[in-house]
Amino acid sequence: MSLRLEAEAFSAFCNRFDKEEVCIIALFEAKWPNGFHCPHCQHPSYYLISTRRLPLYECRSCKTQTSLIKETVMEGSRTSLRLWFQAIYLHSRSSSVNALQLSDLIGVTYKTAWLICHKIRHAMSRTDSAHLLTGIVRVTDGIYCKRITSTFDWHKQEQPILIGASNDEVGNIGYIKIKLQSKLPLRDKYDCPDTQPFLRNHVDPLATKNTIITRRYRRYGKPIDKTLVMESHHATWWIGRLFRGVGPKHLQAYLDQYCYLSNHGIEVVFNHLLDACSTTHTIIYSVLIGRSTTIRSLKRLRNSVRVSQQTG
Repeated sequence: MSLRLEAEAFSAFCNRFDKEEVCIIALFEAKWPNGFHCPHCQHPSYYLISTRRLPLYECRSCKTQTSLIKETVMEGSRTSLRLWFQAIYLHSRSSSVNALQLSDLIGVTYKTAWLICHKIRHAMSRTDSAHLLTGIVRVTDGIYCKRITSTFDWHKQEQPILIGASNDEVGNIGYIKIKLQSKLPLRDKYDCPDTQPFLRNHVDPLATKNTIITRRYRRYGKPIDKTLVMESHHATWWIGRLFRGVGPKHLQAYLDQYCYLSNHGIEVVFNHLLDACSTTHTIIYSVLIGRSTTIRSLKRLRNSVRVSQQTG
C-alpha cells in the first residue's frame, strides 16, 4: 500500500475511534465477547461505576470491582484508550511502525511509545505461542543478519535461528515460527542448532512424524529448503528496514512480531490483535529491560544510606 493510502486508512481509523466512549465499547466486547463475567466468581451481572476515567464493573454477586484494562496489556497505563487503539492499528499493518514513528504519530514520549510497542509485541508473542505447527511441517536452520566473512567465526550481529512452517492446502507456507537459538553449543556458524527442543515446543506431537528437517546449505545429506531460507532473509530485511537492526536481547520479540504479521491476514489482523491485547497480561518495564525489583530496591537502599551519611 502506498504512503498516501496508508495515511488515508489511518485517518479513517482515527475518525472511527475518535472518542474514549467508542474505544471502551470495543475493548469491552474484545475482553468479554460472551458478555461480562466476574473474574472472581464468574457471575454475569454487574453494576457500572462510571466516576473514573475508565469504568469499573462491580459484580452483583461478590462485589468484586474490575477495571476494563485489568489483565490486559494496557493495565497500569495512563495513556488513553484512543491512543492505544491507534498504536494497535499501526502495529497491525504489514508496514508496522517503530517507537520513534509511533511517538510522532500519536503524540507521546519516546519512552511511552517504546513501552507500548513492546507490550503489543508481548501480546503477539503470547498469542502465537499457543498455536502449534500442524500438518506437514518443515524446519530448517538460518542466520539472522547474515554477513559474508572469510572465516567460520560468528559475526557479532549474526544470530542462529530455526524456522518452522506448516504447509497450507496448496503447499505454500501457511503458519510460520522463527526462534532464536544460542551460539554456545555451536562449533561455528555452519553448525546446525539442535532441532529437538524446537519440535517439542512448537510442533504438534501428531505432526512430528510428518516433520521434514532441512538445512540452509547442503551438508550431511540434508536437502535445502530455499523457501524457508529466503524467509529468514526477508525477516532480517524487514527488521533492519523498520528498526535499523535489533540486538539479541529483544530480537525474539521482533521475530515474533514478523511471524504474527505473516500468520494473520491484513483484513482481520486489527481485530485479532485487539483481542490479543485485551486478553494478555501486561509486561512491566523492569522485566522488559531485565532489571529485577530486588536490584531496584537495593539501589534505593544504597542511595538512602548515602544520603543519610552525607546529611549525618
